[in-house]
Amino acid sequence: MRRIFYIIALGGLALLLSACSDFVDNMLPDRLMNPGGVVTSGQSVGQTFVAQHDGLKGIQVLMTRQEGDVTGPVVLHLRQDTTAQADLRTASISNPDLVEGQYIDFSFTPLDLAQGNYYYFFIETPSAQADESIELAFGAAESYLDGAAYVDSHPQEAQLCFRLVYDGVPIVRGLLGSIAQVLPSATLILLWLLLPGAALLLWFGKAIEFDWLSWPITAMAISLSLSPILLLLFWLVKVRFGPVMLWVILVLSLAAVGWYAWRRRSSLQLKRLSLKLGQDYSTNIALFVIVGFVLGVRLLVVRTLPAPLWGDSYHHSMIAQLFVDNGGVFNSWEPFASLYSFTYHFGFHSNVAVLHWLTGVEVPQAVLWTGQILNGLAVLALYPLAVFVIGSKEGGLGAILLAGLLSPMPMFYVNWGRYTQLAGQVLLPSAMLLTWACLKAERTDWRLGLLNSIVVGGLALTHYRVLIFYVVFVVVLVVVMFPQVFRRIGLLRLAALAGGAAVIFLPWFAYIYGGKIMATFTRQLGTMPAQTSGFQTEYNALGDLSTYMAPVWWLLFPIGAGIGLWQRRKPIVVIALWSFFMFLVANPSLVSLPGTGAVNNFAIFIAAYIPASLTIGLLVHTIVSRLPQWQWARLSIAALVIVVGLLGARGRMADLKPAPHALLTWPDMRAMDWIQHNTPASANFLVNSFFAYQGSVIVGSDGGWWLPLSAHRASTLPPLTYATELGPRPDYVSWINALTTQLQDKGIDNPDVLAMLLDRGITHVYIGQQQGRVNYGGPHVLEPEVLLSSPHFRPVYHQDRVWVFEIVY
Repeated sequence: MRRIFYIIALGGLALLLSACSDFVDNMLPDRLMNPGGVVTSGQSVGQTFVAQHDGLKGIQVLMTRQEGDVTGPVVLHLRQDTTAQADLRTASISNPDLVEGQYIDFSFTPLDLAQGNYYYFFIETPSAQADESIELAFGAAESYLDGAAYVDSHPQEAQLCFRLVYDGVPIVRGLLGSIAQVLPSATLILLWLLLPGAALLLWFGKAIEFDWLSWPITAMAISLSLSPILLLLFWLVKVRFGPVMLWVILVLSLAAVGWYAWRRRSSLQLKRLSLKLGQDYSTNIALFVIVGFVLGVRLLVVRTLPAPLWGDSYHHSMIAQLFVDNGGVFNSWEPFASLYSFTYHFGFHSNVAVLHWLTGVEVPQAVLWTGQILNGLAVLALYPLAVFVIGSKEGGLGAILLAGLLSPMPMFYVNWGRYTQLAGQVLLPSAMLLTWACLKAERTDWRLGLLNSIVVGGLALTHYRVLIFYVVFVVVLVVVMFPQVFRRIGLLRLAALAGGAAVIFLPWFAYIYGGKIMATFTRQLGTMPAQTSGFQTEYNALGDLSTYMAPVWWLLFPIGAGIGLWQRRKPIVVIALWSFFMFLVANPSLVSLPGTGAVNNFAIFIAAYIPASLTIGLLVHTIVSRLPQWQWARLSIAALVIVVGLLGARGRMADLKPAPHALLTWPDMRAMDWIQHNTPASANFLVNSFFAYQGSVIVGSDGGWWLPLSAHRASTLPPLTYATELGPRPDYVSWINALTTQLQDKGIDNPDVLAMLLDRGITHVYIGQQQGRVNYGGPHVLEPEVLLSSPHFRPVYHQDRVWVFEIVY
């Protein structure tokens, strides 16, 4: 045991020693190098940026050419922003020995509290002669999100090639300080995740044996399923939900846990939780470290993002904000959008609202943090199921190592904001496990059945398609276990489980029945293969499978399933068949059945980490069980797992790709603040949009989509849900789409388009930092040059790459 502590201590010492060295953040790679920024005695060149860490101590800029013999000083000024007059830091090279094609290094006293702050630096040569200058490299304008290059304080459509240098000690100190700062909020979140589920699991889950990790993970899944159920219940009785009710539930949950412990104080040995480390302490330590890596990497990568990424995150944030404002389920989307029904699944949004009520974090950030917590829990939720299916902790460790650190999914979900499916996939493994346990039990246990109904009911409210994943699993499970199920009257138990979940979901189903979502789903189910459109076929294409998992894991996936078949493990047979039939559900045309589009291949394959991790976990268990069981061997395996996990965590850090996925950036946030203070509340903005989903709807392509939420100003672009919810007029979808159609066909300066803008009360135009290019490479974006050349548009704001124009009719 002491060896483990020595290893951990040495690792911590190595980390501290490495923190003493400088860290250079390469903001722009050299391959984007272009000439352009000429620094003379009368002209300066600069750049705005956002610091990613504390301890900013230097800036390096790439020089491409030198004219004349620059003998005077080259000076860098660091300021708070482009309008500030005072320097925060200066750095001067008195007798520069400049080398073309290399970085000029400006060092200064570290800024300890720099992380997340917006800065501007510019470079000048105040005493240079008329024929002396240096030329700095410009990169592509879209290559950096958080600022722009400047010439004489005027923003350019370019970025400087620059690097930021940080002192390692403040970076570590800042990270530790951030952890300390969020500890109170993290404690409240942990209480919510654990207490309600723990109370139910203690009182109703006695039939299942859990180890020390499976128990809290299952409790968290139960708590997450309770959030939408509670909000639905309060909506039915027309009572607002909020912080007070939340604390009442927490106190009642704590009382239930305390009462359970008090009643069993004489015999409460927690044997069912297997809390003692025993001989497998090396596995437990490896589990503890890997769990830390899985959660830590997901929270670390998003700490400086201003908002969640991509289009889905926008309507998730709006729905969650409306949940907060209305105290639960709502009908009207005012004041953010002219929509007057709500039929979307809302398990994720209810948990975002809970996090906001507990911590006070603003809703967009609550969406981001809730999503990343769920991203980690979607991995950890596999552990109890893996232990149940495989029968060993080593198998569960292999499952979470693969899904959490060695596979891009589900980590990559952060780029899409696909948090609703992710929330469903947190509940899915627990629903599978509890159903399995109910059917295998020798005697009917109504308490366990009630627990299962709660989780399945919460799953139904959380994500409609993931509910289909569960239904397919249950069908496969019953078929494989039919003799056993039939002998134990399992079908009656299954009917009772379904009935309990139906009671929970039925009020919401009755509410959404007949709505556009149900109509679309019914139409998709009835679509025969011959009637499938070309767009649907293309949309359902498999794509590059290595996007979802590395080729080696696709290879080991069937090998693990084959080992399970060879060992006659029925649980692995169930998982393998479930995977196969899920593929058929997404591709019913392969067996000449209708339903293409109801569940698509993309939704299936981004969830392929679930069955793959279980079958590969069996492979890990098989290998480990055949190795010598000596203590040194188990310690070596645990150390190897930790090293592999550390390398995997480093790879997962690279999965965050904000450049192609971020709509709302830091320069957009600054513009939103300016808009709130400098435009009337009645201002209405034209924003960048393009047609998606076979031209059926328009979606946003830069930060302008966020105006209603972030600047509290109306825009021409509602959330994506406008296609499935009720608008203020019967032709609302076509009415919304008509403006984008006219803009694309005729151009913004056309008299007909200007008349339409006037008729709709549009007063301003917003062009975001991404300038309409997020997920869109086609023509017809709002171009500043076109608006500047027209007498109908007057620029009133231009910072970085963000423009605001006032329309002159």
